[in-house]
Amino acid sequence: MTKNNCYVQNESNSAEHKQKTPLFYRLTHDEWVETVKNLTGAEIKVLYYLRSLDPFGDRHLEYSITEMAKELTLSKGAASKAVKKLDQIGLIDAQILKVKIKITTDRYKETKFPIRNNVSYSESRFPIGNPNFVEETSVSYRKPQIPIGNKRQSEPLPEGHLTTPQTIKTYSDFIKTLSEKERASFFNFCQQKTKNLSQEVIDLEAWLASKTKAGENRWEVQYRFYQASTLCRNQEQHTQAREQVEKWKRDLEKQTITATVTCKNR
Repeated sequence: MTKNNCYVQNESNSAEHKQKTPLFYRLTHDEWVETVKNLTGAEIKVLYYLRSLDPFGDRHLEYSITEMAKELTLSKGAASKAVKKLDQIGLIDAQILKVKIKITTDRYKETKFPIRNNVSYSESRFPIGNPNFVEETSVSYRKPQIPIGNKRQSEPLPEGHLTTPQTIKTYSDFIKTLSEKERASFFNFCQQKTKNLSQEVIDLEAWLASKTKAGENRWEVQYRFYQASTLCRNQEQHTQAREQVEKWKRDLEKQTITATVTCKNR
């Protein structure tokens, strides 16, 4: 039977099932302490949301990112990002099964693929806590459509030598070249820009990995804008610092002149 998009095992004897003691996820103190150290609040919410649905890993679940985010009072982007992080550190194994794609380049006609964008993952054994507790879980959830393109007119690219190395061809290769600090700054810049788009960008990295209507790598275009913005900001900060130094010099000269005149008048 299915319930809340989650596949559960059929119960042949409902009366016997009602008499069974409910099963709960056993959270140890050590596991909680280690989890808090290594995960963000959103990641902790998503992890234990999934663990509470299937504490012993004997079910196969399907769940929507939208529904998960709503129940956890998270944004869809935060829930999706949390799932990716849990996959990266090995707590779950996420696999994209289906996506909906719209070709945005003018050279191709619009092509529609299956609407459902399903992601499945299986949860690996948690490396901390009670070693006798089996925590392997098979879970899949449905993720909402990822709007790859947008209807805004292309912005003119900033002038100057703001480019990426020609050897970098894909988004996955590009993002690895950035330091953690620069990556966070670049993501923040892109998030601020996407707020004004007519279509909501649910998955920022999928959006960056897509092509523009002109057929260019979106991450490359946005990175040039980011470089230009950073350059302007640095120049502005330099100008402000120089003006402040000049002001200090003028103030010092005035104080020196005032002190000199005072000494002469004595």
